[in-house]
Amino acid sequence: MNTNTGTVLRYATDCFAPARAVPHAAAVAAVPARGNVPAAQVRMPFRLEPVPQPLSLRALAACGGLHEAASVPGEVARLRSEAFEVALPLVWERHTRPLEARKGHGWCATEVRRLAPDCADGFTDDLESVVTALLGYTRPISNLEGWITVRMANAIKDGHRVRRAREMGAQQRVRVPARLAMRLGNDRWLVALADRVLQWAGVRHTAGAGLWPLGAWAEDHAAIAGPAAGTPGDEAVAGDLEVVLATMKDYDAAWYEKYVEAPLGRKWAPVARENWLGAGRAIADEAAYLDLVPGHERDDTRLAEVASACLELIRHGLADGGEPEQVVTDALTASFVSEDSLSDEFAGGDPGDVVAAVLADAAALDRLVDEVLDIVGTAVPSLC
Repeated sequence: MNTNTGTVLRYATDCFAPARAVPHAAAVAAVPARGNVPAAQVRMPFRLEPVPQPLSLRALAACGGLHEAASVPGEVARLRSEAFEVALPLVWERHTRPLEARKGHGWCATEVRRLAPDCADGFTDDLESVVTALLGYTRPISNLEGWITVRMANAIKDGHRVRRAREMGAQQRVRVPARLAMRLGNDRWLVALADRVLQWAGVRHTAGAGLWPLGAWAEDHAAIAGPAAGTPGDEAVAGDLEVVLATMKDYDAAWYEKYVEAPLGRKWAPVARENWLGAGRAIADEAAYLDLVPGHERDDTRLAEVASACLELIRHGLADGGEPEQVVTDALTASFVSEDSLSDEFAGGDPGDVVAAVLADAAALDRLVDEVLDIVGTAVPSLC
């Protein structure tokens, strides 16, 4: 490292100082003239300095210049790319693959490309944490793979804490305050449940369609409260959870808003997946997923589609010479009132009831025919 100039180590010539070639002076030789032909000038070649090459990731690590070089905008992308290439197989073999095996994800543990979406997100986050820790290291690294292997666990843990605070606004290091534990009666299970609530608030995912992983917490109950307590059901855990959340809010409302409610509001919304029985064959007790589009918007879109089809029927009927009132009545009946209409698609009410009421009112029907004819651009035939 060049400590005299204080510059960032970026090139091989900065770390290692070989003798630089000095360019020759331009030598011009005159060729003897022949007859009246002037002498030709021959320019001797220059001996130029070699083009400086950027230091590789390994060379910078050996010099202890990774952190400084990674702070240069033009170098950080190249160094991150090299760091990902070195760290990816190590993180996969030493961390992610054993983790997927412990979780029982046999397919995910076979190959990186076979990771499920959630598992792939976790692997990407862990790999990013290791690369960030590597490029932030300021001391020389003689064995790059060895350094990554030894520091991997701590780098992943630190990266997880940073993401909790940066993305979710949750606590980096989860701790149940002593006064909160006292309000919970220092009960081992309730205090552990409060700890799990604070941990879960910093996780981006939800527990499937639900907010809380009640099933997993129910399995933890026996290990925490003792085998004699048994394994409670989800309803019992949900009851204990309500007690813990109410106690947290009563303990410090601002603290509860900051570290529980606000991070929970930043969780990713669950997306419905087709059940294994196939479309239209849902399980009776299957949990409802969060709708990405409100029901009234879906209803409005469906009504607009049917109204557009109804106008096409009216245009064709009028083009065939049909009487306007009869054409409009037939088209509205076929689109909104018949058995094949929308009567079964709207849980909140049948739009066919409104159309039937209009068709039964002669004055309302006349006004509707006039409006429809204005829309399709057809004048009412004169009776004179």
